Amino acid sequence: MFKVLRVVVLLLVLMSVFGTYLMQQNINKNWSGARSIKIIPVYADDKDSTRDFVDSLDERDFEEIADYLEKSARPYRLNLSNALLITLEPPISEIPPALPSAKNGFISQVMWSLKLRWWAWQNQSSDYSDSQIRLFVMYQSPAQNVVLPHSTGLRNGLLGLINVRAERGDKRLHNVILTHELLHIFGATDKYDLQTGQPLFPQGYVKPKQNPRWPQPYAELMGRAIPMSRSRFEVAERLSQTRIGELTAREIGWLDQAE
Repeated sequence: MFKVLRVVVLLLVLMSVFGTYLMQQNINKNWSGARSIKIIPVYADDKDSTRDFVDSLDERDFEEIADYLEKSARPYRLNLSNALLITLEPPISEIPPALPSAKNGFISQVMWSLKLRWWAWQNQSSDYSDSQIRLFVMYQSPAQNVVLPHSTGLRNGLLGLINVRAERGDKRLHNVILTHELLHIFGATDKYDLQTGQPLFPQGYVKPKQNPRWPQPYAELMGRAIPMSRSRFEVAERLSQTRIGELTAREIGWLDQAE
């Protein structure tokens, strides 16, 4: 009897997760209404400098993300005026489950995804709904001097995990990373070599038909860096150095909803 009950409960949970998944997939590329994006800072270490930095954050620090996306959508004849509602939530201290190595296999990845969604559910705001996007930003002191984990944007769950240094001079770089991961949630793919960081040609170039090809004027947001020559590139440190290319626009649904 207990086994049967456990199977029934598991099936109900899976049905609920699948129903939420289908709803969120539809939301991902629907730009016709207002989108709520919650930024949740995380104290990623116990350094006083990290706490001071996080506590000093203001909603205005992230306003350029909405402005950037609104301006970027205009060439694609999409009006996002007042469509992106970005709010800064109170910081939290609980660290998310560590991302398993790719060597651990598919099952480990699935279990991590479930654990992550449970962690996010435990740390969500009281007014959270399944249609809201949550960006958990892990701030870590530069004094730690360790390599930061790769940031992640997940379509399934509408959430992102962003790892950054708690340095005041890096706030604009943080917004580049946040916007990059946000577009992953909307379905955009990476357009750079994951091993070297070099933008891929042609998808990682804003103007692939430019002659001469280098240097490029901007970084494609999902390519992260400005191609300067065949082998040299410069990582974009602010959103004004980036553009959203046509392939990315298509992936996130901008071309499907153009006026």
